[in-house]
Amino acid sequence: MSPRRFRLIRHHDVSGVSGTGPVAEGVQFTDGAVALRWYGDYPTTTVWDGIDSVVAIHGHGGATEVEWIDPDPGPDPDLKLPPREVLPPRPWPDLHSATEPQDPDPLHSDRELGSYGGAPPAGSSSYRVFR
Repeated sequence: MSPRRFRLIRHHDVSGVSGTGPVAEGVQFTDGAVALRWYGDYPTTTVWDGIDSVVAIHGHGGATEVEWIDPDPGPDPDLKLPPREVLPPRPWPDLHSATEPQDPDPLHSDRELGSYGGAPPAGSSSYRVFR
C-alpha cells in the first residue's frame, strides 16, 4: 500500500464548530497511521493509529464520511512491514547520560538565567522571553 489521501465530508455538524461539507484533509501512510488536518478558523493537525480511529471519533454515527481522493492501491509487494501488533514495545530512549545532571526541561533550558523559579544571576536583564 502507498500513502493515500482523503477528505472528511461532514453532512451534519453535530458539534456546531466545523460546519458541513469538506472539513478536513488527510493522508493514510503505508503502515496504516493517519495524519489529519482540519480546515477552518482553528486549523489543527492530529495523528491517529488508523482510519478506523478517525471514523470512530469524528464520524458521529455517519454524520461525517471519508472521501478517498486516491484509489486503494492495494498491498505493495516490495514493502515488508511487520504488523504493529507483533512488534515489541519500545521505551523512549535515554536522552541524557548518567554523568550529567538532569535538566527538567532540556528543550527550553535557560541555565544562564538560573533555575526555573529562581532569581537570575546578578547583572542579567529582567526581561525574559516565555516560550
